[in-house]
Amino acid sequence: MKFLIKRVINKQLNALRNRSGFKPKHINSMVFIHDTDLDITEAQFEEMCRFFSPEITTIERIHYNANKKMLEGISTPHLHAQSLDWRGRFTADDLLYVFTQKFDLAVHFVGQITLPLISFSSRINASFRIGPSSMDNDLNDLVLPPTVDFGAYFSDIRQYFNKINPNERT
Repeated sequence: MKFLIKRVINKQLNALRNRSGFKPKHINSMVFIHDTDLDITEAQFEEMCRFFSPEITTIERIHYNANKKMLEGISTPHLHAQSLDWRGRFTADDLLYVFTQKFDLAVHFVGQITLPLISFSSRINASFRIGPSSMDNDLNDLVLPPTVDFGAYFSDIRQYFNKINPNERT
């Protein structure tokens, strides 16, 4: 069963290899994929949003955990191991809605990498992607060292994101 899912995900990743991501001049929309096992406060989240742009109009926050039970009581959309069916298709309507949106920026703050996470991330329509090096390198434009501390992760984002020129082809 996982063989079929891996084939679908490999096709999605191959499509990303030819993509030319670029840092947008103005960030109006953002998707944030957050591992619920990793701590982040609302104040840290809001500080990150203000750092990218005070004019962000659309923020989609995806709560991710490999264990579906750990997501109970948290607002949707949820991404978990049962989000994919045996053919590699997403079954949750709230996740399908995210695929129809165009985002200027996608930020991943995750610790555990799973097939649903890679598949979801590869299908997001984002101009620029930030994520840890533990994910597939074709998935992100800015690859940062993996960490479980959001303060250190955000510090790395600030340091490297500002050095990239807007609309510079990668």
